[in-house]
Amino acid sequence: MFKVFLYGILIALGVLISLAEGWVPPIDGLHAWEAQILVGALGGLTVALFVTNLISLLQRQLAHEGGARRLAQGAFVSLIGALLGLAISWGLALLFPGNPLVRALQGLIVLILTVGGFVVGQRGEPLWAEPPKAPEPSPSPPLKLVDTSAIIDGRIGDLAKTGFIEGKIGIAEFILSELHAIADSSDNLRRRKGRRGLDILAELRRSSEIEVEIIAQDYPSILDVDRKLIQLAKELNAKIITTDYNLNKVAKVEGVPVLNINELANAVKPRFIPGEEIEVEVIDRGEEINQGVGYLDDGTMVVVENGRRFIGKKIKAIVNSSLQTEAGKMLFVRPKVEPVKW
Repeated sequence: MFKVFLYGILIALGVLISLAEGWVPPIDGLHAWEAQILVGALGGLTVALFVTNLISLLQRQLAHEGGARRLAQGAFVSLIGALLGLAISWGLALLFPGNPLVRALQGLIVLILTVGGFVVGQRGEPLWAEPPKAPEPSPSPPLKLVDTSAIIDGRIGDLAKTGFIEGKIGIAEFILSELHAIADSSDNLRRRKGRRGLDILAELRRSSEIEVEIIAQDYPSILDVDRKLIQLAKELNAKIITTDYNLNKVAKVEGVPVLNINELANAVKPRFIPGEEIEVEVIDRGEEINQGVGYLDDGTMVVVENGRRFIGKKIKAIVNSSLQTEAGKMLFVRPKVEPVKW
């Protein structure tokens, strides 16, 4: 409906302008006013076709990426074409003053160069470079808060060296206080664990693979260190690295993400299938009669059937089955070569 209305308005406007200006001389078989109506209608129809096509082009261009740039480029070249058309028209008016055909030709030249400039401009190569898009910043990994058990455990240092821990590690000052208290304990074993934890922490702070931040925030009203750590993780939107089973459970209930080093260690242990051959050193007797016990390099406990007689020896064994427990994985094996019975 809009197109029909637009066509009618522009055709009527073209006829009125043609009649008012008297651009068209009489044509054979037609009166002057008839010729002017015909030419005006054709001119109005031409302008209407251009306008409707221009609107469709604008809609298509704006629907595509970079369309706005192409439209701006087309408008710029169109302006140059219009100025060039006006210059040519002015020259024709000087050469043929008062000629009505020249006056009609002037408008046609301006129209053609304006439209042609727009078409060429929006389809051609970019006249100016688009501004480079700023790279979107990648989200930084969340802060990891390390608890006392993970520091004393010692494996956190090895994990940091491998690069599996991304982002920054946070050590709360109340964790440091607890670690110093353990290192000063009268109990020899606790004291050794605490001092080892301080050594691990010193290595972490010297490491170039990971950044360590000491966090001074404390909660004097909260007495339990684990509760303090959970509260700090909530406020900083951080994760907790631990080996403590109870802290792991409580933190998950509180909705705090936990990275349990024990769970990671169990997940990366090699999987053994029944019938697979392994090599193990039998170091102790088992709970059952004639059982021997050994350990693989990753700490996996190996129960050797009829292995007590091999204590102190390294043997080849065949895997019977495996069992996953909260303490870790256990393998049940049998010696590959049974001893000769006399």
